[in-house]
Order: sequence, then C-alpha cells, then structure tokens
Amino acid sequence: MKLTRHIYPFILFTCLLISGCKKETTDQYLTDIDGNKYRIIQIGSMTWMAENLKVTRDKDGHPLETYCYMDKNDKCEDFGRLYPWEDAKNASPEGWRLPTSEDWETLEAELGMDPEDALVFGWRGTDQGAQLKEGGSSGFEALLSGYKDGIVLWDGIYFDIGYLGVFWSATEYDSIRSVSYWIYITSERVYKDSYDKTAAFTVRCVKAD
Repeated sequence: MKLTRHIYPFILFTCLLISGCKKETTDQYLTDIDGNKYRIIQIGSMTWMAENLKVTRDKDGHPLETYCYMDKNDKCEDFGRLYPWEDAKNASPEGWRLPTSEDWETLEAELGMDPEDALVFGWRGTDQGAQLKEGGSSGFEALLSGYKDGIVLWDGIYFDIGYLGVFWSATEYDSIRSVSYWIYITSERVYKDSYDKTAAFTVRCVKAD
C-alpha cells in the first residue's frame, strides 16, 4: 500500500510532463466572431490557422458571402466555407489577416522550397504540398476542400472536393484575378496560379504582426 501511494503521484507527474505541450491554451486556439474555434500553429516565423475558416461575418458583424460545397451545410462543418476574394479579404478575425503571396512564399521556404522557385507560377518546389496536406509533417493540415468557380468560366459550378484544395492570397494579379495556391491529392508540389476573383476558395489566416 505504501508503495502504491508513492507510485501514483510519480505516474501523474510524468503524464503531465509528457502531455504538457498538448494542453489547450489561448495561444494554441483562435475563436472567430461566430464562436468557431480553430487550432493554430507556429511554422517558422509566422503563426497560421491550422483549420479552414468557417466564419459568416466580418469582425464588425457584417455578413459575408460564403458557400458550403454543393450548398450542403455538413460540408462547411467538415471542410470550412468557400469565399470569393473580396469577402476573403474581410473574413479574418481580429488580429489576423488573409496572407499575401509573400506570406505563402515564406511558408513554403520555411518548408524547404527554394525561395527563387517560390516566386514563379505553375508547379513549384519538391514535397511542400505533401508537408502542407492533412497528415503532413508541417501541421498545416490543408484539406482538399474543392472550390466554387466564378462567373467567368463555369458560372458557379462546384469542383473537385477530395481531389484538391485552393487557398486565396491577398495579392492581386490584375483587375479580375488574384493569386491562389493549389494543393492536389496527386502531387507533392504546390501549384501557384492567378484566378477569377469571383470564384470561392478556402481561406487560412495568418496572425497579423
């Protein structure tokens, strides 16, 4: 009995010591205006959301244009919401922002992409897409959430859930397009593209400086 009384406190202390870094703290989670809670992660010099944004209002309470894949609410629960670019710019919770193209390039460089390679469009890098995907080594947990096309080509048709995920940047390419980052199930690399601003893509936020 005496031995047991000594062992239990030791076991409890050891368990707390081992699991301490996994404890939920205010630094590891973000809550938006709708009450949705997101894991966050430090990757290199920046802090990122580790889940897709689900918010329906901006930080001042104004409604945003958002979509659930195929207009099914359960898809928003599982994969987050899809946002046209103008709304994506305004969707970030207080203290966070839509990442610029430079932010994405910094993230990719932190994961080993040649910085010069990160600047170009098209397929880039080596295994950075694999690192960013759900289950990848970065902890970013990019989901293959599909997207809703814009009015220029396909007039709002939904595409490719489970096959790819498309993430907006805050960087404009021209008056009708902005820079986006595409992660495919079939590739370990990341595709960088310019795309119609009226399309609805996934949003991940980065913590503002």
